[in-house]
Amino acid sequence: MNRGSGGFPPGGTRGTRTRRTRWAAAALAAFFTVLSAPLALAQPSEDGPRLKLNVTQLDPRTVTPSSTTMTVAGTVTNTGDRRISDLQVRLELGTRETSERQVRSAMSGPPAAPDSMSKFVAVEPSVLNPGQTGHLSVTVRLDGSGGALRLAGAGVYPLLVNVNGTPDYGGQARLAYLTMLLPVLGAPGKQMAPAPAQPAEATMLWPIADTRPRVVAAPYGKKVVLGDDVLASELRPGGRLDALVSSARAFQNTPQVAHSLCYAVDPDLLDTVDAMSRGYEVRTLSGNIAGGGADVAKDWLAALRSLVNGQCVIQMPFADAELPALAKVRGGDLMNYALNTSARVQQVIGTRPLPGVLWTDGPLNSAALSALNGAGINTVVADPADLSESQVSGGVAVGADVRVEPLDSLVATGLGGAPAQTQSASTPPDDPAIAAQNGLATLAFRSGLGTTSSSKPILVAPPRRWAAPEGELTQLLQTFGDLLNRKMLTPATLSQLLAASATGSATMNYTTSATPTAVTDEMASIEATMTDLRGAMNVDPTAQVNPDQLLLPLRYALVRNTSTAWRATSGAAAVSVADSRTQLEALLDQVSVDTPAVPISMASGSAPLPVYLRNNLPVQVVVRITLDNNTGLRPGDVPERQLLPAGLGFRVPIQMEALRAGKFSVTVNLSTPGGTPLGSPARFDLRSNEYGVATLVLTIAGGAALVLLSGRQIYRRVRTRRRG
Repeated sequence: MNRGSGGFPPGGTRGTRTRRTRWAAAALAAFFTVLSAPLALAQPSEDGPRLKLNVTQLDPRTVTPSSTTMTVAGTVTNTGDRRISDLQVRLELGTRETSERQVRSAMSGPPAAPDSMSKFVAVEPSVLNPGQTGHLSVTVRLDGSGGALRLAGAGVYPLLVNVNGTPDYGGQARLAYLTMLLPVLGAPGKQMAPAPAQPAEATMLWPIADTRPRVVAAPYGKKVVLGDDVLASELRPGGRLDALVSSARAFQNTPQVAHSLCYAVDPDLLDTVDAMSRGYEVRTLSGNIAGGGADVAKDWLAALRSLVNGQCVIQMPFADAELPALAKVRGGDLMNYALNTSARVQQVIGTRPLPGVLWTDGPLNSAALSALNGAGINTVVADPADLSESQVSGGVAVGADVRVEPLDSLVATGLGGAPAQTQSASTPPDDPAIAAQNGLATLAFRSGLGTTSSSKPILVAPPRRWAAPEGELTQLLQTFGDLLNRKMLTPATLSQLLAASATGSATMNYTTSATPTAVTDEMASIEATMTDLRGAMNVDPTAQVNPDQLLLPLRYALVRNTSTAWRATSGAAAVSVADSRTQLEALLDQVSVDTPAVPISMASGSAPLPVYLRNNLPVQVVVRITLDNNTGLRPGDVPERQLLPAGLGFRVPIQMEALRAGKFSVTVNLSTPGGTPLGSPARFDLRSNEYGVATLVLTIAGGAALVLLSGRQIYRRVRTRRRG
């Protein structure tokens, strides 16, 4: 159940919990290895962080009347440069959170004063030298007795794991802590929280998306090229994408959970995995190599098809593109490629997405909203923070024909990890394991564990590029199912939520594009070149390839340049658009002029230049030939337009005449009729020992004229002397 997962394993038998704890500890330790030191900061000091705290077990995850004890286990690592002694840990429980504001503060603010706390328990070992790791385990009663935690009743409580220690040359202090939310459906020995009179309808989106686009080249008729082979590892058992599919498949036969799930897919991920299943290459510094994930891609796609069969599916923009950025490029020409992908999604996974529905990331401007109308999209799932009216109770109109269905911001914040307001927590609040615990706690809060329950629909949306371990995903779905079974929530499909009338109108809080202007400017330049190239292409009667199909991979490459995934890394979008430029240049280089290997000796002063043109594209291309650097040569007529057949070479003789004997060079350039350069210029070196016929005739005629003129002058001088 917890294969390949980290974080907190759900409750079970002692042996099961032990095995789960080991799996969780290993996975969570690997996760924190990737984190940078500032994110794992303990109590700040001039000497840097002291301890890093990893919590690997919390049992139970949700307290019920039958719960009697709570166990928290994990590790602490000395990340400073001093020995730390007297290491000890205790649990502290705050008071019940009664408002959304308090819940948000508990997830991101400093720890609140405890209402009850356990006794300190020693860490084993209690003395850690720099770099050493110790283990902690605390089990406390929940009955409120001495040294136990006190729960006043059902609700959501902040739980603090507090680690104290004494660094060399310092006093005892709190060196690490972690705050998370604890949902309590019923205090031990008391009644279970009653179900609301009108339980809110709840739907959960389940994101199936890659952490970033992977394709760096997709030449027509050839294998796709990925920038790395990370996606293969995410598709394998235990990988991130495998966890998303496997955990959801475990609830396929749980009707209420399956009924309430809607799978949000990125068409770019599906397209990439489908291409991988047919064999692919990976770009390396030394050249492309064969990718190793074709079989796992086939298996993962088969599992996904089984999972979504007959289920709700919606789509994200292709590559999760930032639509306002696309709208800036050549009047929004690329928007169609980001939005009209439902047929391709159905082709890959066998299920057609819900028509007219799109899950976007970030606010949209008027140009993007207009493009949605043109693509037949009338509903956008978005964060209420993107709206001018953030306190909405349902769908709102943001234009004449577009409705925004707001996701639940509180639960999304919990699942995504609220940013810490201080840098004193040793475990980041966006740790996927902590985020899953906070997510299920906020969901429980919404179901009626707050002071008042709300009957407004709840649309749960985890992070788009969710990286929670499989055990955490399973725990979230299990808790969701429990809340549905206890009638604290009502299962609903996304279609049911969208069937409700819009509750009002709003505008979207769009300010500026997150995609750099330099990137969109380069995209516009590439798009302009592609448009000119398309104008020079025709269908070849033999190859029968549509030129638009040849350019289609480049269109999608441009869409990937605006992926919202690039926001997290400075300069990533610029690298992506550079890859698009490289793809375009590779296409242009398929039409070229062969450069002779040796200099050409002209048999006479006037001879044809053997220009050999090559077209490796599967379409006809109209080209223009121009000559440069041809000093000492007089070219004959150069064809203004030349049609090159698909996949063939073509010889075009150009008459050249030497104006003198000696060595010459001429550069032959190819371009489209619109001026786009094709291939690389070819330099021809020539050698001639004779004048051209016309040159020789002119030379002889000039010499004869000179003789005649000289003779006439001599004759006049002689005649003048005789007269004198």
